[in-house]
Order: sequence, then C-alpha cells, then structure tokens
Amino acid sequence: MSATQSVPFPPAPVFDKENAPVAPPQALGALDKAVSKGRKRTITLVDGGELDLSASIPVTAEVLSAMRLRIIELEDQLLSPPPAKRAKTAVAAAAPDASASTAGPSASSSKADEKKRKLQVKKIFDRLKKECKSEGVKFQGSAKTIKFDEVFEQTEFEALFGGKGLLVQPTPQNKPNSVVTIIQFNTAAHLQSFFGDELKALKGNVWSRGGVPTGGGFFRGGGGFSKSIKQGTTDVNIRSAEINYSKNNLKCTLKFEVAQAGGYW
Repeated sequence: MSATQSVPFPPAPVFDKENAPVAPPQALGALDKAVSKGRKRTITLVDGGELDLSASIPVTAEVLSAMRLRIIELEDQLLSPPPAKRAKTAVAAAAPDASASTAGPSASSSKADEKKRKLQVKKIFDRLKKECKSEGVKFQGSAKTIKFDEVFEQTEFEALFGGKGLLVQPTPQNKPNSVVTIIQFNTAAHLQSFFGDELKALKGNVWSRGGVPTGGGFFRGGGGFSKSIKQGTTDVNIRSAEINYSKNNLKCTLKFEVAQAGGYW
C-alpha cells in the first residue's frame, strides 16, 4: 500500500426513520417527573428542529448525532463553568477585601474600643483618688500636685487623649516634629470631657500646720515646735491637669493640681 493510497471505510448504516426502535418507556421515568413539574425537555437536531425528550425517542442517525453533540457540550460545561458564574464567584471572593478597605470599624469593634477606654479612664481616676488619700499628701489649705506615670502604646494614647483638652505640643506653631506630646486640661469642661461619668468627688486628709512654737517659745528656752496632725477628711477638687507623653519610650506622665474645697489658693 502506497503512502498516498486511501483506506476505504465501510458505508455508514442507513437508518429507517419510520421503523427505527424507540427507547423503552421505563427509561423515561426521570423525564416524566420533570414533565409533571412543568419543565419541557427538548434537544435541537442538526436540521434545526427540536425533539421532545418526554415522548418516545426514535433512534436515528440524526437523533444520535444531536445527542452526541449535546453530551460533548455538557462535558465542556462541567469542566469549565460559564463566564457569568466565574465572574460572580470572582466578585464574591473579592467582596470581603473591598468591604474591609472601604468600611469603617464595625459596631462591635467600636463598642469594644469604647469599653477599653472607659476602663483606662477609670484606672487613672482610681489612681488619682488613691494618691489624694495617701499619707504623703497633706491638705493644709493650699493646692497640691499629684504626679504619676503610666505606659501606653501610641494607639492607646491617641484613643485615650485624642481630641481632649488643649494640645500644646506638637502643633504647627510649637515644635511640630516633636515626639513628645503635651496636653493641658485647664477648665472644668476639659476635665469633664476626658473623665465623663467617672468624674466624681475626691477625698483627702486635712492636716494641721506643724512648726508652730510651743511651751516657753524659741527665745525663752524650754520650748519646741508643734507637729503636723491629721484632723480629718475634706472634699478635694481637680483644678487642672497636664499630660506629657513620649512616643520613644511610651511613657505617659500625668500631673494633676488638686485642692481642698474652700482652700485659699
């Protein structure tokens, strides 16, 4: 046989459309259920006509060719989802990232941040309340300065003090590049804005002034000086506060000026 010689193939069988066998009725059970639900099942033939799959199906060359093409089409769809579905899947997958980049903090996150801030404010006020009643702070009519340190991450500091009081540093006019932040609370409104509902009455201890000559007096001999004696408790007011925070070591120094109610300066 030469390389150019063609190989004869047997002729294709000729189907008799009139006498062609049909699919058995029991094989159409699933189709009968679909028909009962109102869905119409058809297949498009090569000549453009449609064959009702819910009826008896003649086994002809035309029907077999149409079914073969339909089977190949369905296999391709299974291997590769339609473009509309792929696009929908891609959008759904990208949706969380898009929402995360554009949406603000959730309601639950905001509530958690607010709760954390209230706990930190309470901690500061409780520390101030404790210092006012300590033995080292003696209220004798004049104002007292109470100072203590805390450590805050920068985000914590900003959440706690951001937008509160009077920003002294850094500002465009005063050390704009400074890593040290200074905030002053000089009015009752400033203090109320920061402490909120936590701002309550403070108590302190009143002490007498020591050093007063006793007995015969200093020049007559035999005398001495009186000691400072605790005399009771008094209401204490916060007059002002200053916050000094360093971004480098995260140290926050809180300085409060407090005075007993009715004090003379």
